[in-house]
Order: sequence, then structure tokens, then C-alpha cells
Amino acid sequence: MGARECGEERLGWLSPSGDFYPCGWGAHSTEAERILSELGLFEDFLRHSILNVRDYLSGRGYCLIHSPGRERKLVTHLLPLTRAQRDFLYDYFTEDGDRQSAEHYLEAEF
Repeated sequence: MGARECGEERLGWLSPSGDFYPCGWGAHSTEAERILSELGLFEDFLRHSILNVRDYLSGRGYCLIHSPGRERKLVTHLLPLTRAQRDFLYDYFTEDGDRQSAEHYLEAEF
């Protein structure tokens, strides 16, 4: 899935394989539910999880690109980032003009 623009910001979820699921500011939980439904995991989440939907998705290797204060984009992840995620994030921040953040994702360890 290619990146789709959401307003002025590109925020959303990034899968372990590097697929980007964009969503608007403040809509990350709704998008996480949609992704889990698409993967056929939403019912399992409802039956077995005490986590919120965002933590459950993060625990499956997804990372969240968000902007809590609307000043700076952050990447939040529970598991180590995959090579595909790091490659995507390098390109993402390079396109955004944030070279320092982009270069962070060239590092081998997380």
C-alpha cells in the first residue's frame, strides 16, 4: 500500500513489512481497529486483550507515526524496528526535510 496524504501531515501506522496506513491527527485508534479488522484480528483483540487497540497493534510490530503536540513528528514502537520500517522512515523524514531524524534510521540498533 502506498502512502496517502492526510491533510497537511502524513501520520499513521507502519507495518513490519513497511506498508504505511495513513490517518488523520487524533485518528490512530480508529485506524488501528481498521487494520486489525483487515488482518482478521479484531475479534481476537476484543476477546483476549486487556490492552488498548493501539498497544495491541504495536505489540504486533507496527509503529506509530504521530504528532502529539502538533509540533514534531514522533515514531513510537514497542518492538525493534524492521529493516523495511527503518528504510521507510528514512525516506519519510528525508522527504519531510528532517535530515537529522532520517539519519537516525540508518543506525543498525534500536
